[in-house]
Amino acid sequence: MHRLDFRTAPAAFRPSRRARERAGLARIVRAAAVACAASIVAVTGHAALSVVGTRFVYPGDARSLTILARNGGNAPILVQSWLDEGDANADPARLRVPFIVSPPLARLDPARPQAFRVQFVGGDLPADRESCFWINLLEVPPAVPMHGNALHIAYRLRMKLLYRPPGLAGDPEQAPNALAWARTGQPAAPSIVATNPTPYYVTLTRVLLHGVPVALAGGAVDVVPFGQARIPVGAPAAEQPGEIVFDAVDDSGASQAYRARLEP
Repeated sequence: MHRLDFRTAPAAFRPSRRARERAGLARIVRAAAVACAASIVAVTGHAALSVVGTRFVYPGDARSLTILARNGGNAPILVQSWLDEGDANADPARLRVPFIVSPPLARLDPARPQAFRVQFVGGDLPADRESCFWINLLEVPPAVPMHGNALHIAYRLRMKLLYRPPGLAGDPEQAPNALAWARTGQPAAPSIVATNPTPYYVTLTRVLLHGVPVALAGGAVDVVPFGQARIPVGAPAAEQPGEIVFDAVDDSGASQAYRARLEP
């Protein structure tokens, strides 16, 4: 799932020419933040960056993974790329993820695709379950003359990257069907719990309990491998037995519908 973020990007990661390039990009973004704090009257610009895919699976036996991006605008843009472990505010300079993304900084001309290559460089990741990371692509619009108090905003896309070790048991497409659902919590603050007995991540994008939508924090909930996710629900709905209908994201990034029985 794409997550569109309007916050500034941190400085870059490596003390090299790339680091100097990223530092320059960070200065551009910080300047935008300062301008924003100084009472902006009008905000202009739109997100020109788009990506083919909404989430990505990195097979453990693959040499690399390619992500295609495109500039749908009318002017060149700069795009900075990095990975994090789930903290959207983490400073890339302090991150130590077992992946590299190249190029770390790219110019995208209008209507031209750009391939970003993700490569696993080794690390102590669990061999019996998937591991979750996030790909960040920060779009910075070109520096053009601005009229009045207008500001060109830098946009960021965040997309999930699942590292899948080779030889995992079961079928990832069947993982949503393996979820066990049960009630929990006190009557004043009831919840339902989804338990995942598989080595695969299950991302829930919609849950209906007795036909009533259940609010999901952030719009989606991950049920981690061999773990649980607790979802608050309203008291009247929690007291009734019945069926749960939910949507879960498949490997292609599409949401598929499933049904399950809510256990007492």
